[in-house]
Amino acid sequence: MNIREILSYGQIILKWWWVIVLLFVTTVGTMFLVSVMSETRYESSVTVQVSAPPPQEVPLFSQFGRDTGVSVAIEETRRSFAEFLQAGDAAWRTLDVLPDVSLTGTELRERMVVELPDNSQLMRITVPYPNPDIAALLANTLVEKGLEGYGELLAKPTANNRAFIEQQLQIAQAELADAESELVQAQMDNKIGDLNRAIDTQYDLLSSLRLQLDLASANREVVKVRGLENVIEQREAELQELLGFSSEYATLTDRVERLRDTYSFMLDKSAEAQIKENQILELGSIQVITPARPAADPSVLINSRIIFLGAVVSLLLGVLLTFVLEGLEVAGVLRGVKPPTGSSDSVATPV
Repeated sequence: MNIREILSYGQIILKWWWVIVLLFVTTVGTMFLVSVMSETRYESSVTVQVSAPPPQEVPLFSQFGRDTGVSVAIEETRRSFAEFLQAGDAAWRTLDVLPDVSLTGTELRERMVVELPDNSQLMRITVPYPNPDIAALLANTLVEKGLEGYGELLAKPTANNRAFIEQQLQIAQAELADAESELVQAQMDNKIGDLNRAIDTQYDLLSSLRLQLDLASANREVVKVRGLENVIEQREAELQELLGFSSEYATLTDRVERLRDTYSFMLDKSAEAQIKENQILELGSIQVITPARPAADPSVLINSRIIFLGAVVSLLLGVLLTFVLEGLEVAGVLRGVKPPTGSSDSVATPV
């Protein structure tokens, strides 16, 4: 490139200087106006840490499931909680406890920013607002209500399971009470407490009476022998009644024991489900490690660096546009476009 070509390029730039200035002023002026007229906002962020979540369901009979890596579970929990904040009712829950904040749930949801850093267990939830104190309050309350609602959502399967277990527990309790009532009534009708003990007592008593009968017979005590024979006959009849009742008694006692085992099993499962539900509601897998604090300085939508970069880019584009316009004019496309008064009327086209 020789000096003549450089001069010709300079003449083109001088000819179309107004295009460069217009583009520069428009770009920088627009960016400056946007920066000045935009709402002053203070951003407050809450940082939470996600660990491996607990199991969500209480199996009734056997435990089935698939093995999931801890890192996969953490990532799924991060994304799930982020989606809940952005698509759930956390914003409305927040504004329910902060009625003085002049925002709607939709506006708060649109303002919040949820960041998920790569290869990390952390999440960052940011809320901008014109007042720094309210921005921090919104961010902290949003995360608090988000964790509350997310815990309720995760605990819902376990809560439904617990409700089913408690329903079955009530049925088992009623059946056990009926079975125990039937057993007690049968014992009262037959005047016994424990059948096996009553039978053993009858056998022992008969053995003692027969021994006395043998002694009385050996001593030729006729009256005593007749009395003992009557007593033995009566006791043998009672023993036969007890033995006849043994089948019904076994059925009743077996039913009571079976229902009592079922009731104890359901009672244990109900307690286990309640513990697991409380564990999930506490959301120990998601913990706030850095609460939001009021920001000292407002966030700037367009800072000085961006304005400077826009100015440089607009100058470069303006210079490039001058050569495009010059080429179009030489080609006859821009016959009606003339530079402002004072600029050169003719410029040598560079070879």
